[in-house]
Amino acid sequence: MDTLRTVDAVSHLARIGDLLHCHPAISVNGRSVGIPPELLIIDAGTRCYRVPRLIIVVFAVLIVLCDPAPAAAQPNVPNPPWPSRCPLRLGLIVDQSSSMNARFSDVREAARNIVDSLRDKPSEVTIIGFGTAAEVIGSAVDVSDEDARHRLKDQIDELTAHDGDDSATNWEAALTAAGEPHLDVVILVTDGLPNVYGNPVRQGPEAVAAAVTAANRLKGGGTRLAAVGIDLQQDGEQNLVSITGSTRGEDYYVTDTAGLLRQLYGIVASSCGVTIAQLPQPEPPEFPWLQVILGTLAGLLLLGLAAIAVHRRRAAPGRRPAPPTSGRSATGHPTIDHSHLARQLRANHPHPPTTKDSL
Repeated sequence: MDTLRTVDAVSHLARIGDLLHCHPAISVNGRSVGIPPELLIIDAGTRCYRVPRLIIVVFAVLIVLCDPAPAAAQPNVPNPPWPSRCPLRLGLIVDQSSSMNARFSDVREAARNIVDSLRDKPSEVTIIGFGTAAEVIGSAVDVSDEDARHRLKDQIDELTAHDGDDSATNWEAALTAAGEPHLDVVILVTDGLPNVYGNPVRQGPEAVAAAVTAANRLKGGGTRLAAVGIDLQQDGEQNLVSITGSTRGEDYYVTDTAGLLRQLYGIVASSCGVTIAQLPQPEPPEFPWLQVILGTLAGLLLLGLAAIAVHRRRAAPGRRPAPPTSGRSATGHPTIDHSHLARQLRANHPHPPTTKDSL
């Protein structure tokens, strides 16, 4: 029997003895307890009734068994072996707490690429994001289906690091969410600093112990758990050991953002029982045909509208010169009219001279 709990039981009995104003007469675990050989229960502060010694013993045992004791650290459930086969049911847990903000774009890109690593077979991928709470982003998505895979990657693109009330780190919630679908392997990507736990959520150092409990349930159900710590701070590596196992490079991994994708590919390769080179490489970025076509059409439309506007401006009617009036030139200056002189000459010479007449 736990010595501390026995001492607590003795203390309870001693307090009862003090209340009864009785003299100590028995010993529990070598300590004197304030109760006579027959337990005396006071009545109205004056009278006592004798109770058999057996009841005293039973009473002490009940206190020892029922008195709440501090929770002891739970032993770490051993990690199940790698499945070493594909297709695979893989869960990827992404830490979205505020401490991940500076590196989150790299984490998001690595998560997209790890989806591609299983596309050659009908593997199912589940994505879970978490901060103060956990959320299943996509569940059991068949990544061999091109449309389904691209939809899942689009959902990953929408993930961001949280701020405000949602920005804490709740490993317990994330690992609990991963236990709902039965997964072969779960990968936790984090900076190793859980700080909240429970429902309702509360903060405290017990967050690690709560995460260990959730991890033990997950591993106890046959799921291999791997944790990847990014730019770990003090105690971060030990926290990863607590939930996975003691073997670095097998149970948990430590890296920076530059090495994250290779670590994730290594975990998938171990899960499938192949080498990294045998896994499909990340898909190249999709050429945005639709965006390019729409942009080109919009540009052509703008050019057409601009050309029409310029043409209309050039063809717009301007001020045309007025037809000249009698006695005035087109420039508005006076002119000399000789028509009357021509008529007079024709009248004086009705028949113009010929060459014969002149001879």
